[in-house]
Amino acid sequence: MLAQITAHPLHAPRPRRRSPAPLARRSAVLLLLCLCIPLVAALMLHPAPAAARDPSVLDGLALAQRGVSANLCALTFDDGPGQTTEALLDILRDKGIRATFFVVGSRVHLYPDTLKRLVAEGNEVGNHTFSHISLRQRAPVEQLSEIARTNEELARLGIVPRYLRPPYGRYDNATIDAAAALSMTIALWSVDSRDWRKHDLSAVLPRKSYGVRGVRGVFLFHDNHRETVEALPNLIDRLTEAGCTFVTMSEYVETSGPLCLH
Repeated sequence: MLAQITAHPLHAPRPRRRSPAPLARRSAVLLLLCLCIPLVAALMLHPAPAAARDPSVLDGLALAQRGVSANLCALTFDDGPGQTTEALLDILRDKGIRATFFVVGSRVHLYPDTLKRLVAEGNEVGNHTFSHISLRQRAPVEQLSEIARTNEELARLGIVPRYLRPPYGRYDNATIDAAAALSMTIALWSVDSRDWRKHDLSAVLPRKSYGVRGVRGVFLFHDNHRETVEALPNLIDRLTEAGCTFVTMSEYVETSGPLCLH
């Protein structure tokens, strides 16, 4: 018995080795879990962009891809109404042009006559929130309130906006949900005049686009900038010479077909 216990290790039976396959599979599963858990956590903290979730949002790309051959131009003005809005309306009336105004709800009661005139002359009114805050990552209830309060102010004047333009163009999935709950569509722009930063509006003048000579799209301006109002007559003349057909946002969306790539 002692001889068996103290046998030379070279003659002792070798332990059976485990097959490496199960170990490899378990290691692969553990590695996959280690990779997936942080990814899931990251997606929960940083969800996909709103535009990727809902392609029906009229963002810059969606608007730019419409009506390539029609040269439709929708002039839109944010942040009003204000002291210069009446002068802007005079220009539009004299030029025979209708535009779209995305108004701030907290300013609506200050200029009721201006808004009534705006609509009477065939212009369109959109919602630019009540207090002009960035909606992105705000609580859903706060976003809904910002939009609904503006609609309520406009409803007192008999105006029902069809489009929502979030301030700074910032929105998320909660914004899309709030707009949908109020039967509205998010509408941004395809040509930014940047009139809030500089007074030279030459950046929005005709240039080649998608291989088509001319200019088209949804133009972003602000009707509370006096320099913009003063520059507008000359700008309209030059856009007209380029072949622009001026329309409201609704007309642009309804008339412009999608871009045909062939």
